Amino acid sequence: PVDGTVTEGASAVNESALTGESLPVDKAAGSGVSAATLNQNGFLTCRATRVGSDTSLSKIIDMVENAAATKAPAAKLADKVSGIFVPVVIALAFAAGIVWLAAGAEFGFALARAVSVLVISCPCALGLATPVAIMVGSGLGAKHGILFKTAAALEACGKTDIVVLDKTGTLTEGKPRVTDIYADEDEEKLLKIAASLEAKSEHPLSHAVTAFVAERNITFENADDFAALPGFGVRGTVEGKTAFGGNAALMEERHLLPVRLKEKGEAFAEEGKTPLYFAHDGKALGIIAVADVAKPDSAEAVRALYGEGIAA
Repeated sequence: PVDGTVTEGASAVNESALTGESLPVDKAAGSGVSAATLNQNGFLTCRATRVGSDTSLSKIIDMVENAAATKAPAAKLADKVSGIFVPVVIALAFAAGIVWLAAGAEFGFALARAVSVLVISCPCALGLATPVAIMVGSGLGAKHGILFKTAAALEACGKTDIVVLDKTGTLTEGKPRVTDIYADEDEEKLLKIAASLEAKSEHPLSHAVTAFVAERNITFENADDFAALPGFGVRGTVEGKTAFGGNAALMEERHLLPVRLKEKGEAFAEEGKTPLYFAHDGKALGIIAVADVAKPDSAEAVRALYGEGIAA
């Protein structure tokens, strides 16, 4: 639970708790790591640089808490009005009591009328309603994953006419899913080898592949001599033969990337998908494309914004 710098090792770190990005970030010596992030695979030795209240997570928490303590422009205006209105009301209440006494009313009757003017006219709502609204609004926003840096930012939301949405984790599920399969020859063999390799990896892309194969009810055996290759992919022995799975750089390094597969992978990448290449026994098997798919209600949410006259 500290922020630090990697001094030794290589791995992939899930930073979705801080950034919302579903794909892990590769870390090596010299890379920064933060509290609330998760090491997915591999071993990292880190030097702590910020602890306790100095960590990025603590600063985010402080930002949300302090937002409720800041004053919005409307609150500042209410304070100015209260500074003038309250003394005026007290003066009017005092004057009302004097007038009733001068008219011959008993002291108790005049006092009751003075207090009535004071209670009815005193602008309590001016001093209480705005801070309470800011506190409730900031709390509800945080509950739904929306953080306000200041009360002024919260007030400005009521005047919003354009909304810019971050895709990952906002419009999308934040969890990669298999979208396409391109097999060089045998699709079932591609899925078997892929599942055998990815079953031992904790990478989110690996989970997407194994979940897809499980949905297809395809049986596979676990890979032997498994090794994660940070920044590239995975390696293992399946059916007595060496198998690889990962990005184009890994396959090119192993001379396992035919031109047709490379072109198909580039086409998937242009569509915003992540192509995973697989090879077995010195031969390329194909590509499994993975992407962070849109939430079922994202389109409806965007339409609702347009319905409110807000461009998204």
